[in-house]
Amino acid sequence: MGWSNLVPIFHNDVTYILQPEIPHQTIPYINDVPINDPNDWKIIAETGKLATHPANPGIRLAIWEFFQDLNRILQRMKYCGGTSSGKKLQVCVEQFKVLERVCMPQGRLPEISQMELLCNWGPCKDILELRAWLGT
Repeated sequence: MGWSNLVPIFHNDVTYILQPEIPHQTIPYINDVPINDPNDWKIIAETGKLATHPANPGIRLAIWEFFQDLNRILQRMKYCGGTSSGKKLQVCVEQFKVLERVCMPQGRLPEISQMELLCNWGPCKDILELRAWLGT
């Protein structure tokens, strides 16, 4: 954090900018701004299909509303001079990696490279190697 408390100040700035969107669309944490997925997928009771946008039947209504929320949040940040990293931006992905974990709707799993590392680890020869393996 340093002597200037820059992290809490930055978090407060982001929270202030996105204040109208909190907690319905996002709850920012420092410089991460996750956007909530649609709570209501608008399934038509008679047909069991997802509702589509009235002006364009090729677009699901819930997805259109999600992108409206995304656009509104990005425009708020842009208006205040904020930037976003296109390289880090992940939109509408089935799964993503965070801290060596693969996150998906079913839950979190360790990354495959981490599993291979553990599976290929030979037997421990002494207490130091055992502690290294346990991470203590």
